[in-house]
Amino acid sequence: MVTENKAIEKEFVQRTLQILEDYNGPYGVTLLVNCLLGLIVLPKEKDYNHISNDKNIKFQDLGIEDGDIRSWGKIKEEDRTVAQFMRCMRNSIAHIHIESISEAGEIDSLLFIDKSGFEAVIGIEKVKTVAKKLAEYMI
Repeated sequence: MVTENKAIEKEFVQRTLQILEDYNGPYGVTLLVNCLLGLIVLPKEKDYNHISNDKNIKFQDLGIEDGDIRSWGKIKEEDRTVAQFMRCMRNSIAHIHIESISEAGEIDSLLFIDKSGFEAVIGIEKVKTVAKKLAEYMI
């Protein structure tokens, strides 16, 4: 049964990655947020620390720069890890604490907010990069 679950998880991640790479329709940002949520929830249930610690993933590996995170809120400096970042992102999306930032009618960035006080503003292309990199690490 464990092998079957691993196969289903891997297939889910592979299909999600394929969707992210191939989709060119009018609902790109909506699809991106949905894909990111799926990719974040799956490892959350399996343990975020596995992704960030076992694979030695750094913020730069995901395409995240210091300027993307506006505030860590109540999160202590020593706890500001990729695993914690993923928890905050998951909470933001799952609890619908996400806002779009747009200029000239096009969504340019997304604001992710967590009840801990975490805030990140990430450009759409960078969010897509984060989702793809996360999927690649999971496969």
